[in-house]
Amino acid sequence: MIGINTNCDCGNDYKETLLNIKNAGFKNVMVAFKVGQAEETLKVALELGLNVSFVHLTYTNNLWCKGLMNDELMRDLKKEIELCGKYNVPIAVLHATGGAANQIALPPNEHGLNCVKELVVFAKKHKVKIALENLDKLSYKHFVYVMDNIKDKNLGFCYDCGHHQLYLPHVDLLKKYGDRILAVHLHDNLMDWKPGYDWSNDLHFLPFDGKIDYDKVCKKLAKTPYKNVTMLEVHKDCWGIPTAYDKMTNEFYLKEAYKRAEKLDNLLNKYRK
Repeated sequence: MIGINTNCDCGNDYKETLLNIKNAGFKNVMVAFKVGQAEETLKVALELGLNVSFVHLTYTNNLWCKGLMNDELMRDLKKEIELCGKYNVPIAVLHATGGAANQIALPPNEHGLNCVKELVVFAKKHKVKIALENLDKLSYKHFVYVMDNIKDKNLGFCYDCGHHQLYLPHVDLLKKYGDRILAVHLHDNLMDWKPGYDWSNDLHFLPFDGKIDYDKVCKKLAKTPYKNVTMLEVHKDCWGIPTAYDKMTNEFYLKEAYKRAEKLDNLLNKYRK
C-alpha cells in the first residue's frame, strides 16, 4: 500500500517515468494530470498494471473569479473528473488556488465556493470523490472556507504533510479535518519558510532527507481513519536545491523512494495497532 506521483521527474516523458516507477517495485501511483495528456497517462499506467489510487487535477487561481478563465478551468476540471470515472479512479485531488507565488488568488467568495459545490456534485455522478489539498499559508483561508462550508461526504481532505510542516506547523490540521481524510501527500523539506519567501522552500524531498519529524507525523496520522495508500509526492528535480539528487540515476532514486515509502508505511502500521 505504497505509491508515488507520476510527476516525480524520473523519466524523459510520462511513459518512461511510469515504466521506471513500475520497475522500482511500486504498484500504486497518483497521476498528475496535464491538460491534453491526462487520458494517455491513465491508459499507460493501467496497461503497465499500475493501480491509479488518485489523480491530481490541474489548477490555477481562476476558481475564485468570474469570466472566460473560470469557464475554461471548470470545463477542464470536469473533463478530468469524467476521465476518473471512465477509468475507475476513486479520488481526485483539488487545489483551491494555484499559480506563481506572485499571482495571488482573489479572497474566498461565494462564486468560488459554488464552483467547488458544482464540481462535487459532478464528481458524485461519476463515482469520484474530491480531496481538497492544504497548500501554503496564503491559501489556507480558501481551504478552510471550502472545507467548513461544504459538508458533503463527497468532499474530503488531502493531507499534504510537507505543506503543513513548512507553512502551518502551529495548526493541527489532522485534529481539525482528519476525520475527512481521503488522500495523503508525503514529502520532506527544511521547515524554513518565512513571510516574503516564494515557494522555493517547498522542496518535495524524499521523506527523512529534511527536518520533518515523521515519527510524530505518523503517530497523528495513524489516529485518523485513513487506511489508503501511503503516497509520496516527491520531485527528483526539487524546488530550491535542484542539485540535491542530480547525481542519482532515476532507477536509484526510485528504489530509494520505495524504501522511504515502506518505512513510512511501517511506521503508520506500527501506530495503528
